[in-house]
Amino acid sequence: MKTVLVIDDEEDARDLLKYYISQHSELSIIGEASNGIEAVKLVNQLKPDTIFLDIQMPGLNGFEVLARLDELPEVIFSTAYDQYAIKAFEVHAIDYLLKPYGKARFENALSRILNNQEQLIPLAESLLKLENRFPNKIILHKGSRKLVINTSSIIYAEAYGDYTKVFTDKVEYLSLKGISNLIENLNPDSFIRVHRSHFINKNCFVEIKKIERYHYAILADNTSIKISETYLPEIKKMLL
Repeated sequence: MKTVLVIDDEEDARDLLKYYISQHSELSIIGEASNGIEAVKLVNQLKPDTIFLDIQMPGLNGFEVLARLDELPEVIFSTAYDQYAIKAFEVHAIDYLLKPYGKARFENALSRILNNQEQLIPLAESLLKLENRFPNKIILHKGSRKLVINTSSIIYAEAYGDYTKVFTDKVEYLSLKGISNLIENLNPDSFIRVHRSHFINKNCFVEIKKIERYHYAILADNTSIKISETYLPEIKKMLL
């Protein structure tokens, strides 16, 4: 059974959604919010599987709510006609519920939207970058969960086929981006490539050690990462 949170500033809209949702035995409503600030608090606290999220709300709009979550649930957006919102949905190929809608439209959209959540990540990433060229947070995967992680917590990353393993102090995550694509989206003042298969957080770099004929970057957690000759001159500059 999936847990559900209903978020809309209009009580009638929340009541209608709760009525439609109640007819699905696989969905269980665990709460509701009437504004964006309350929504962020409840989603981060209750961690629902799915949220029904209105765009136009006081405090924070739906997009601002999405950008402040610690973990991305499944999201079904609803909106009255809003040119900005609809354009954002179209750019990222995201389906949504356009108000007013009836039961037939709700039922038709429900399964299609829940089965097409992969486009949510690019939208969320674009929202995280609205205020900064390089975001302070990125979306990483841990099993089936999509978590929003502070980039400052990243120690190093390792290429993993078409994806990238990302290591923090205690947890290993997976990015669905290749390592080159991932580092391009991170602040170069904080991250540097040391090998075609690795990059490190400059703030975690301690020293260079030469073992036999190879050089290694030693990090604050005692991890050692092999440095290729291509990147060695730039790494040495950090010691000056």
